[in-house]
Amino acid sequence: MPPERSGGSAGSAMTTLPAPGPVSAEVAGWLRCPRCRARVERTGEAYHCVSCGAEYPIVLGIPDFRLREDPLIPLADDYRKGETLELAAERLGFEELVRYYWSLPTHPPTPDDLKERFVRHVLTDPGRIEGFSAHLGRGSAFLEVGCGAGMLVRAAHQWFTTVVGADIGFRWLIVARRGLLEAGLPVNLICCNAEHLPLAPGRLDTVAAVSLLEHLPAPDLAIQESARVLVPGGRMFLWTANRFSLAPEPHVRVWGVGFLPRRWMPGYVRWRRGLAYEHKRLLSRGELRQILRRNGFTETRFFPPVVTDADLEQLSGLERLAAQLWRVMRRVPFLWRVISPVFPVLQVVARRKAEARAA
Repeated sequence: MPPERSGGSAGSAMTTLPAPGPVSAEVAGWLRCPRCRARVERTGEAYHCVSCGAEYPIVLGIPDFRLREDPLIPLADDYRKGETLELAAERLGFEELVRYYWSLPTHPPTPDDLKERFVRHVLTDPGRIEGFSAHLGRGSAFLEVGCGAGMLVRAAHQWFTTVVGADIGFRWLIVARRGLLEAGLPVNLICCNAEHLPLAPGRLDTVAAVSLLEHLPAPDLAIQESARVLVPGGRMFLWTANRFSLAPEPHVRVWGVGFLPRRWMPGYVRWRRGLAYEHKRLLSRGELRQILRRNGFTETRFFPPVVTDADLEQLSGLERLAAQLWRVMRRVPFLWRVISPVFPVLQVVARRKAEARAA
C-alpha cells in the first residue's frame, strides 16, 4: 500500500529542524501531482493537488511525493534515519556523512566489506562521471532519477542551467543536500518514485539514471515516465549492472548470479554468502534495448564504460587482470562490441522520439 499522505503525519514521526526551502521557484512551477498529474500548490509545509486533493508533505525541507514507500525501509524509519543524518550534517562534512551513513544499522545487515566498498564507490564517483560526461549532453534542464548521494547532480551543474535530483530514499536526499550545500550549489531535491515522477511533461533535456533500474520492480514504468518528462528529442542516459556479467554480482559480490533463472537467485546468494537477495532485478543488454524501444526511445547507443584507477584499486586477481585487458579492448570498436554483452556495466544513451507527444 502507498504511504499515507498528509502534512501532519510526517511531522509526527520527527521533530522539526531548520532546513532550506524545498526547491527553486522554477522547479516548483514544474511540480505536478504524481497521482493525477494536475498542478500542485504549496500550503504551509505541504504541497496540495488542486484537482484530486492529495497532500504531499515537505519534510526537513524536502518535498515527499512518494506514492509508495522505499521497499528497503518503512516510511517512518526512513524519516527517522533522515533526521539522524540531518543532525549529523550539522557537524560533519559530506565525506564524513557518507561514512556515517554506512555506520548506521541496515536491514538486512550489510557486511563490513560491502559497506566500505559502497563508501569508496560514492567518494570515487567523480572519476566515473568524467568518463561518461560527454554522453549526458548539454542544455537547460537535467534530472537524475535515483540520485543517491548526489554526486552526478553536483557535477551536472557544469553543463545544465537547472539540475534536479530525485530519489525514493528520503535519507539519501539528506546526504545529497549536504554535498550540494558544501559545494555552494542550488538544492533541487525531490523524494518520489521513479515510476511516478511529480513533474510536468516535456521539461527536461536529459534524464539520467545511474545504478537505478536494477532496483526497480517495474523498470518499464520508470523509462516511460522519463520519456514523458523529456522534451521531444530529449536524451536519456542509463548506467546499470549487466545481468549476464562475467564479474561478481556488484551488490553481493557473488559470481554467476545473473546466469541463473531469477527464481533461483535468492537461494543461490544465501547459500554462497548468507545474504538476502531482494529488490534486485538486473537486466541484460537485450532486455534494456527492448524496454527503451517499447517506450518511445530511438537511436539507442551502447558505449564502452571507462575503468577508472579507483575502480582498478578495488579489484584483485582475475578481476584486476580482466579490467586491465578491458582498458585496451575498449579502444578497439570490434573487440568491445564482442565483450560488451558480458561486461559488468551497461551504458546507453537513447533519444526520445521527436514526434512523440507527452501524456
